[in-house]
Amino acid sequence: MGDEMDALTRTLADDLARHAALGDKVSGGPGDAATTQWIARRLAELGYGVEQQGIEVPFFDPVDCRLVAGETTAPVYWQSPVTATGIQGLRAPLAVVRAPYEAIDAAGRIALLVLPHARHASVDSPLAAPLVAAASAAGAVALVIVPVGPTGEVVALNADIGAPVAPVPIAVLAPALAEPFLRAARSGLTATLFLHGRTSVRQTSNLQARLRRGPRWLCLSTPRTGWFGCVAERGTGTAAFLAMAAWAVERFPDLSLFLLNTGAHEYRFAGAHSALAQAPAPADTLVWIHLGAALAVRDRLEFRGELFDLPSADANRITMATESLQEAARVAFRGLPGLERITTPMSGVSELGAIVERGYDRAMAVLGIPRAFHTRADDLAEVDARLLAPVVRAHMAVVEAVHRQSSQTSEHVA
Repeated sequence: MGDEMDALTRTLADDLARHAALGDKVSGGPGDAATTQWIARRLAELGYGVEQQGIEVPFFDPVDCRLVAGETTAPVYWQSPVTATGIQGLRAPLAVVRAPYEAIDAAGRIALLVLPHARHASVDSPLAAPLVAAASAAGAVALVIVPVGPTGEVVALNADIGAPVAPVPIAVLAPALAEPFLRAARSGLTATLFLHGRTSVRQTSNLQARLRRGPRWLCLSTPRTGWFGCVAERGTGTAAFLAMAAWAVERFPDLSLFLLNTGAHEYRFAGAHSALAQAPAPADTLVWIHLGAALAVRDRLEFRGELFDLPSADANRITMATESLQEAARVAFRGLPGLERITTPMSGVSELGAIVERGYDRAMAVLGIPRAFHTRADDLAEVDARLLAPVVRAHMAVVEAVHRQSSQTSEHVA
């Protein structure tokens, strides 16, 4: 495999492996701290001045997290910010809610919110939020979200950093483990939900790195935190971010460089919102490249219950670019499955929305939602540096095009 790689691809492969080895990237956890130190050290070695900005985030240390009905027990994940049940758990009958009109059955019960099949990511998505709101309003004493999706595993869901989405304990149950509890609800069995652990507030951080040179700025950003190991979701962006940080130092001596690596991504991009006030002014910024989620992930054929690896990238990804960058992006990403579709940035979908809303009119990001998104299955086996390298080069090509156009305009004015 090494013989098939050029220098960029080998570097990306090494960084993906290093990212995976650092463990879970949940904000405030040990893997987050280790990843922060690794990225900060790499940027300092390239000559950047690096600063950290602390951000407080909710944190949960689990002790006992499970759902029990009769003889059936299954582990559950906690929905952050957590409302704990205490050591004794919460006991009530079960009710199944697949649509808002069924929420009336949830009064005084633990509501099993069965979401439609999708690649889920957020508790306030259009697929999840109506069920959460309806069951809570109906008087459910707890919510257990069943995010039906391609893996059958627990899907951790992003949320707001403030108050919980509903004033009751909320857990997430793997769809593959849900059937006995659906039967228990039909039979009228009483269940017990345990969300027992220690809730606290911890710190994650934003890294801001600068290299001051010319009057115009090239800005690069990527989120660092996420649920579980998130090697595809966060690792691909991190590896691309480090590669472009090194490339930009040598390639553009006339540009000042601003790099932003943010924490608290799981909480509606709270890290980015905290950091953008310290970024260069939009008028001084040549272009902002945001290295988003799951830039390149192995695709797999699903056939008769089996998975078969494919040599191509999962096409469930898009390129978002402001109008002034769309033609350059269309040329650069041509031939990369999914990324040929260039769309206008969407508010609330990634940090790019916040960047554009602050007036950066030359900005872009790639966003992928692969099959293992937000699950424990998002590990090193999901990625291949040979699929990531063309995406990194496409990002570089966009910067090259904007820089070239800016230089030509300056020469013409002169």
